Amino acid sequence: MIDPDFLDRLVERYYTNSATAEELEVFIHLQKTGVLDEALNLYLEKIIQQEAFQTKEVAERKIRRSWNWQIAASISVLMGFLALWIVKEGQSQYLEIKTDRFKEKIVVLPDGSRVTLNRNSVFSYPEKWNGTIRDVRLISGEAFFEVKKNKQYPSFVVHTPDGLDINVLGTEFNVLNKKGDTRIYLQNGKVKIKTQNQEVFLEPGQLASFNGPADSLTVKPASGELWLAWKNDMFYFDDTRLSDISLVLEEYYHRQVIIKNESLTSLRFTGKISRNNIDMVLRILSRTLNVEITQHNEQIIIEDSGKVNPLAD
Repeated sequence: MIDPDFLDRLVERYYTNSATAEELEVFIHLQKTGVLDEALNLYLEKIIQQEAFQTKEVAERKIRRSWNWQIAASISVLMGFLALWIVKEGQSQYLEIKTDRFKEKIVVLPDGSRVTLNRNSVFSYPEKWNGTIRDVRLISGEAFFEVKKNKQYPSFVVHTPDGLDINVLGTEFNVLNKKGDTRIYLQNGKVKIKTQNQEVFLEPGQLASFNGPADSLTVKPASGELWLAWKNDMFYFDDTRLSDISLVLEEYYHRQVIIKNESLTSLRFTGKISRNNIDMVLRILSRTLNVEITQHNEQIIIEDSGKVNPLAD
């Protein structure tokens, strides 16, 4: 286990431009592996507390200026690993975190709760909670929440852009907001979901689906393996058509998938595959579905292998 004091010093030296070439190399490596997550969060909180003693106008300007270029430098060095800045909303300051299309991110909140952000997601939480409520916001994308019980702030509420409020005490659940729909899968504990006109309680193993424009909320049993696969860096397909699998591959690997034969789109696949190795993923799909898959110029090409395949509709 790496000494926490060493990690704190390394983060401070990096952000004060005093790190040596060797320290910079170590910082980049540890940042990529997630070892520096907690130290980075603590350093940011310390900076915010220091700024709080200055006038509000000077503090806002200084925080934005210093952190904008520091975070921009980190993103440049780490290939867009994380975007973080402070935004004003009314009298509150929110820490806003973005993930890009290449990397997930774990955020440790001040109460010790953990939020795992999927790729292409935006999440924010206040610099300081008021009253008894810990309120956070999933602005877009997907996140898995591991909420700790807290006597000072007994309530934990997740707000989504379509007006949904998810109330929890201490639990683990997944929230996906995409294209006007929000879906909440509960792994452990109990949550209350509130819309303008409805209120339901979710039990473990249940999935709530909310359509904002239609103000429609439904609850049904669902597979945790399916909804939490991304968090474990896995693909999970359950009798999924090849046409839908191709969309998943395009989004994750950022390559165009071309299915040469229309008849192949209805082939179906069931299974779990690690996302780490694209060659292994394509090899498993090729052998299971009896198709030929090749890669060329950032394209994935799927075509008939010439053998009879009984897996089509």
